Amino acid sequence: MSKSLLRDYISSVLREAIGQEQEIGYGKNYHTVDPKPITWENYPGLEFDISADPDGTYWASVDVLERPELSTATRNFADEPTAMAWIRGQYDQLHRVLMNSEAK
Repeated sequence: MSKSLLRDYISSVLREAIGQEQEIGYGKNYHTVDPKPITWENYPGLEFDISADPDGTYWASVDVLERPELSTATRNFADEPTAMAWIRGQYDQLHRVLMNSEAK
């Protein structure tokens, strides 16, 4: 039996025992169908909009889909990192408000 044939056989046995390699590395969750990590950008019911002007300023807003009265007004920022930091802060605040207002 050649080494390559033995190597192929062992690889196929291990692949069957372990399963298919997942597309994501660290932080895999083997208990869910979708093992991708949940980040602040995946909060349900929230969307953000960011756009740039030719002069280098950025405009950003956050929309609350189920409760539009909680949506933010569009704000102006000097650069994209500042706008994204503001958006993330708003997402965190609004996500907590939405979680606290859910029926128990």
